[in-house]
Amino acid sequence: MSKIEIESAFVESWTKNTEEHPAWGMKTAEPHSRKNEDGKYETVGRTFRTIKVPRSTGIDLTTFRKGDRVQVWGREVTETREHEGKKYYDLIVWADRVEIVGSASSSAAPAATREEPWATTAPANSEATQGYSAEVPF
Repeated sequence: MSKIEIESAFVESWTKNTEEHPAWGMKTAEPHSRKNEDGKYETVGRTFRTIKVPRSTGIDLTTFRKGDRVQVWGREVTETREHEGKKYYDLIVWADRVEIVGSASSSAAPAATREEPWATTAPANSEATQGYSAEVPF
């Protein structure tokens, strides 16, 4: 399992029994592009992932629709499954936070449950923040 930040991926159709994805999971495709001879970018591949969230995060994935461009933070694992003697590998991201790209609103877990060091709930003058400026570092 490794931490991951997906800067830009597009929500895809769920395709399992229904077009709409459930509140706990959604499919995404991350496009990979390069310049062609004309100097224009073209998509040369995609990485498909299943984004899942535990109920404890409070994130409701039904707010995202097919075609939405999202940014995801979480932990990525590879799950192996077998069907008719053939092995398949799925990339699963257990999301801590999901946002629409360029949006101020987000579906995010409360700051205390996130693992980012800047998501601390320590008071401004506590030992944890002593010696650091209250200004945004970036």
